[in-house]
Amino acid sequence: MAKLALIPLGWSFEAVRISQAVVQRAFGSGAPPVAPAWLAHRLNGGPVIHDPGFRRYYALVPPGTAKTWCTPIAECLGEGTYLGVPRVDRIELDEHTRASYWAVPMTRPGRLCAAADVLAFAVAGRYPVEEDES
Repeated sequence: MAKLALIPLGWSFEAVRISQAVVQRAFGSGAPPVAPAWLAHRLNGGPVIHDPGFRRYYALVPPGTAKTWCTPIAECLGEGTYLGVPRVDRIELDEHTRASYWAVPMTRPGRLCAAADVLAFAVAGRYPVEEDES
């Protein structure tokens, strides 16, 4: 039973790879995994894959995003790259296998994250949140 399918990027979608640390800082918590409902809200319901083994999130974005991606905080993977995509029914973290799963499941083909939303999200998690010292 295959747990991942290798999908070529650049045709139907591309993926922005965001480190788990950046996602956690944007979330305001160091406890993985980040709440899926919060992640869905921040990225307007666009699909996101979590790879807990490598501590990364992949936000699926429209084709062509990699050509104009403009931040080193997160890398946009485009044409010429393959992404391991979990089965559609893998929507929860399995503590035993730590396999990739849909943190925010794809609701329908073609429904992707907006590149601007992903960029704003990544920038928000760039720096640790400052604690109020008072």
